Amino acid sequence: MSNWQTIGNFPPQELTETRLQVHYAIQFIAVISSALAKPLPDYSHTSLEWNTALKMFTGTLIEVQTPFRVALDPIALTLIVLNQQNETIFAFPLHQKTMAEGLNWLSEQISKLGANPEGISLPDYPQDDFPDYAVAHGTAFDATERSARQELTNYYANTNEILQELITTNGESSSIHTWPHHFDMATLILLPGNKNGEQMSIGIGLSPGDKNYDEPYWYVSPYPYPETENLPQLDSNGFWHTQHWVGAVLKASQLAVPSTIDKDKVAQIQKQQVETFLNSAFKLSKALLTTEGMIHK
Repeated sequence: MSNWQTIGNFPPQELTETRLQVHYAIQFIAVISSALAKPLPDYSHTSLEWNTALKMFTGTLIEVQTPFRVALDPIALTLIVLNQQNETIFAFPLHQKTMAEGLNWLSEQISKLGANPEGISLPDYPQDDFPDYAVAHGTAFDATERSARQELTNYYANTNEILQELITTNGESSSIHTWPHHFDMATLILLPGNKNGEQMSIGIGLSPGDKNYDEPYWYVSPYPYPETENLPQLDSNGFWHTQHWVGAVLKASQLAVPSTIDKDKVAQIQKQQVETFLNSAFKLSKALLTTEGMIHK
């Protein structure tokens, strides 16, 4: 049974402020994992998972005297410390709190659990590759737009459901990660062989919006990037993005939002459109990669 939540209660282009608030709020998870989790070569120790039962973004388990993980309830905009059983130990509503106040609170709480907070600091991403926002300059978080955060959260919960179904049919799929740098939720599927001397792969996921498109969008990106001439036609209103990276894109504003049928039917139609787009774009991307020029291992 699908748990897809109908989206479209807010025009997608009106979620920018909410997206930036939550994007900055998840950095608390990333900084703790970056400083205290066992490093992994692909940096996935700094990534987040979507916990369907808790309806939260959760970080890596930190193995100290009292093991814990940091989480964020995106709808309540509340920072949470969970124990190994995913039970709440501490909670800190971010409304009218600054990044510095949140980090100070978090450092105090995890020190009680046996973690050393020294060296924990806010992330230092490339200036031109991370959205600037007032919260970064000392402005407090504002949790008043709860319904907008519910809408944004639905995009992640829905996408997680679809990606979980997709990776069960592709043995070379990575786990589903939400990356704190770009706030995208994705899986990476490795293909056998290489092309132009590089491992072939296809990234499939959701961006909540960025400098490419100021609204949520789903993407399927083959790598190495194919030539952009004569790219095949995509299903479900999808199109090819070709500036700086190449991938199939379905913007949220292109999603069907019927107004004459009941909510359950809308959810079914939306999920089917996204699934059809992702599956067809994956097959086309795989065909583009495995054509002439491939060199097998």
